[in-house]
Amino acid sequence: MNDQTSEDDLRPSRLRAFLAGMLFGALVGLLLGSLIGAGAMLLLAPRAGKQTRAKIQKQSTKLRHQATERMDDLVTDAGDRAHQFTDSVQKGVDDLQRHAQDMFDESKN
Repeated sequence: MNDQTSEDDLRPSRLRAFLAGMLFGALVGLLLGSLIGAGAMLLLAPRAGKQTRAKIQKQSTKLRHQATERMDDLVTDAGDRAHQFTDSVQKGVDDLQRHAQDMFDESKN
C-alpha cells in the first residue's frame, strides 16, 4: 500500500491539481487584498467624489497590471518547477531501468 501511495504522489495529474490549487489560492488572495485596499481607500479618502473615483480607477488599473504580472510569474514558475520535477522523475526511472538491466545481465553470467 505504501508503494501505491508513492506512485500516486508522482502522478502528473496530482501535481497539476496541486499547482492549480496553489495558483487559485494566490489569485483569491490578490483579489481579496485588492478589494480590501480599495474599500479602505474609499473610507479614508479626504477628497471629493470625482477625485476619489479618478484615483481609484488609476490605482485599480495599476493593481490589475501588477496582479497580471504576478500571475504570469507564478504560472511560469509553476511550469518550470513541474518540468524540473518530471525531468527528475524520468531520470530516476531511467537510472532504475539501467540498474535493473545490469543486474539481469549479471545474473545471466
